[in-house]
Amino acid sequence: MLYKLNQFINKEKYTKVNRVTLADIGWKEKDLENLISNNIQDFISSNDLMPIFTERVRQEEPDILALDSNGDLYIFELKRWSGKQENLLQVLRYGQLFGKSTYEELNCLYGKYQHNPEANLLYDHSLYFGKGKNNFIAEEDFNKKQHFLIVTNGIDQETIESIIYWKNNGLNIDAIVYWVFEIKEEYYIEFNMYSQTEDFLEYENNCYILNTNRQSNPKYTEEMLTEHKASAYYPGWREKIQKFQKGDIVFLYESGMGIRAYGLADGILRKKDCDGHKDYEYYMHLDNFVVLEQSLSASKMKEVTGHGFNFRQTLFSISEEDSKKIIDNVK
Repeated sequence: MLYKLNQFINKEKYTKVNRVTLADIGWKEKDLENLISNNIQDFISSNDLMPIFTERVRQEEPDILALDSNGDLYIFELKRWSGKQENLLQVLRYGQLFGKSTYEELNCLYGKYQHNPEANLLYDHSLYFGKGKNNFIAEEDFNKKQHFLIVTNGIDQETIESIIYWKNNGLNIDAIVYWVFEIKEEYYIEFNMYSQTEDFLEYENNCYILNTNRQSNPKYTEEMLTEHKASAYYPGWREKIQKFQKGDIVFLYESGMGIRAYGLADGILRKKDCDGHKDYEYYMHLDNFVVLEQSLSASKMKEVTGHGFNFRQTLFSISEEDSKKIIDNVK
């Protein structure tokens, strides 16, 4: 999230800059594809990459194929909305289709990208990376390794967990998260390039679902509803409340019932005694508190957002897109 700072007075206060999606401003995925492929060195900072292909209409092809100086193949899947597990499966599918492509096949794709059937990938690759006209890499060095990149306007928790799983199992896969901001009717884009995958969620998400822990003690849920607060109890769980920042959306979820209420975190962490233990409850007040007339069940949440959630956790993040869908539905 981008924040506007006050320069002269009320420096302790800030204003959130309006964040939008590319769809909101009329962009298509092809527009994003052209932006990145034509400016890949500016937006993708980890490795110098040479675009060699972009998808064609109604073809089962990745959005962008690129090579690094060693001939490794980078497979891009771009989305103008939040990332979901389907994006991950799609980019892996492209790995199956193009991960075994020979140099001749890559050269053919490159010729289509250049609109020149006589294009020479070997020669142009050498020039692109400053190797000189006669310092080519061997044809068999092309596409020895594949790297998978998902580029999305935000990313959900399940996708992050899947990426971490595949990375831990040796797959070269990462997510690149971008945000689009509106400032005085002008639009700006920011890319978070090659950060630690685990950090994406902390940066992107300011929408959370908190399990009210009714199974441990029903009074916890009732206190949260009557006192308009989000709480967690005992070491190992209570620290979750420290994640909330002022203005974060917090949904209160009761096991077996669904979402009971939601509000905006006030950003002030408080502590109180609990079950005879000092400071064993951490909590934060929720402003603009709304209690639902009818709980939103887990199955209904899946219907509304298009995917399920892991409610076994005390606290987890959801995308801003999913948060909007849930709030629109309960309203």
